[in-house]
Amino acid sequence: MSIATFAILCFLPAMAGSAVAKQSANEETIRIGFMVSENPDTNPLSREAIDAAQLAVDEVNESGGISGRRAELVIRTSDGDWGASSIKSIELIYDEDVHAIVGSLEGRDAHLVEMAIAKAHIVYLETRATDPTLSEANLPWFFRILPSDKQQAQKLASEIFENSQLNNILILYSDAYDHEMAANTFLRYARNNGFPVPETVTFDRRSPDYEKLIQSVKNLDVDSILIYADPGFIKRMNNEMSQSGIQLPLFTSLSILRDRELLSDFNQVQKLTFVCPDNWQTTNGNSFRDKFSNKYGYQPGVMGAYAYDGINVLTHALSHAIHSNEELTSSVANTDYTGGITGHIKFLETGDIHDNTRICNMDDE
Repeated sequence: MSIATFAILCFLPAMAGSAVAKQSANEETIRIGFMVSENPDTNPLSREAIDAAQLAVDEVNESGGISGRRAELVIRTSDGDWGASSIKSIELIYDEDVHAIVGSLEGRDAHLVEMAIAKAHIVYLETRATDPTLSEANLPWFFRILPSDKQQAQKLASEIFENSQLNNILILYSDAYDHEMAANTFLRYARNNGFPVPETVTFDRRSPDYEKLIQSVKNLDVDSILIYADPGFIKRMNNEMSQSGIQLPLFTSLSILRDRELLSDFNQVQKLTFVCPDNWQTTNGNSFRDKFSNKYGYQPGVMGAYAYDGINVLTHALSHAIHSNEELTSSVANTDYTGGITGHIKFLETGDIHDNTRICNMDDE
């Protein structure tokens, strides 16, 4: 953390009491902070999350707003120097007077926002980061609308070890923070629950050595591969394996659904199994994708769906509690939202979602 960020956070306890009064003062508009990790002008995931969030806000306003008050999205980007997420979230809370923050953030950025909301005591709803340690902090203001790495590990382990009866798994993961966290979470889950401990191979996310990785797979006596990496890597790795005569079942997390266009080009992926939202292929989900593509001219992936659901869950909670942070926190905690694109949304005491995902394979798509 930078010295400037640390200094700002140190002053937060003195500022916290002013946040609620500011929020309650504006009788015309309910402001919702929305944060992404990367510049939306250059990063498709951030662009998609912002577009989906704005679609949800527009629909809320077209339906009469939140208890008659107009909703407004206030967007901040965390790209730049490390620690920017803290500064941007503080701006949202104390300068922009937002009622709550919705994030579509990478794990490290999400942790910095969590530090700010821990001081300000306002709701933070995360729609992208799966780092399990975010909810392990046990902050009553933190909520996550998608399953954590730990929840996904439980689902994947059951599918790999119990349903598929595979015992010699290789975890292949990049050196990105979120991928390392997911891989280590699966390893801990396997050890703690008596499953065979997987082999592991990591690689440089920016310049993967596919020849070396293929040789590593050949040298290891494995019967399956669990990959934590960007969707583009998974596609390329699958092609390299096919060309090398390696026929192994592949498993991955729901992050594979981030790139909808790439996913549609996966027609030759061998035995790819992954975690997916329960409602992903329902009429409700297809209707969202149609509305999104008609407005923005491209198909959304899973990050857009979670961002859209996040805004709708928050505005639903705000319609029942807009007078104080305490009321809103309780309203979100007691959410029982059945209209989600990604499924039925309820929260555990930790702030994690009641996991409603399922196991899918490429044939389902």
